Amino acid sequence: MTEAEEETKPRTTRPALDVLDHDQDRLLYHGDPARNPSIQPLSDGFDDAFQALSWYQAAGVRTLGHVEKVIEPAAMLPMSGLLEKLLTVNEDRQSAYVRRRLVEQLDDACDLAYRQFRERAGERVETADGATWKNVDPDEESNPLMRPAFKQLDQGQAAALLDLWSGFEDRESLGRWVRNLSAPTNGEKPPGLLDEIVGNPPLLEALLEQRDQEAKATRYRFAIAVVMPPFLSAARTLNGGERTDSSGTTHEAWNS
Repeated sequence: MTEAEEETKPRTTRPALDVLDHDQDRLLYHGDPARNPSIQPLSDGFDDAFQALSWYQAAGVRTLGHVEKVIEPAAMLPMSGLLEKLLTVNEDRQSAYVRRRLVEQLDDACDLAYRQFRERAGERVETADGATWKNVDPDEESNPLMRPAFKQLDQGQAAALLDLWSGFEDRESLGRWVRNLSAPTNGEKPPGLLDEIVGNPPLLEALLEQRDQEAKATRYRFAIAVVMPPFLSAARTLNGGERTDSSGTTHEAWNS
């Protein structure tokens, strides 16, 4: 979908649905360079494994966790056969075809999120100051689903992955990181996670080794196998009743 086609897409009188639809198009076709870290579109492929990991996390929020109906976390692991097709370093016709099929298959997951969210996306006809649904530009809205709670979830998850990717200076910083997973997992953090890490010396060493490339590969596998499932669960369970408008003003959900 070109930018010109995007501009002519039908709008609804529920701006939050338009924002969600726009966010999903960014995942699949356009990317989002303004987001930190940036979202590279699935259709183009990813520069490296971290960009693929970052995309998968962002997709979890913007599909309310349903991305895993098409791409299970295990499929993002190295040597799965899929991850290699997503990286541009391995670019060939088959890789482009695999990405195209994934984009097509993810349409159903995006629609499922749309249907689940529509009950919370209240209609806007006109507010007291004369603003209508037409005043909301989905391209300018910085909150996924037009909800600050989902932006906080997205930012918290992205920051946690960045910290994990870099490795930790010592056991205290690792412990603090695990402790701080409560918010980005919406309370879905695996029980006993820190004990499991400390009781696994090779994993503990990999999490504390900041420069070794093999340790970074272990941290990537840990991110996919252990961290992403509760992240996806958080996207499914977060209610996020408070909404925002494009000016950044927040409102109660019933007034959306």
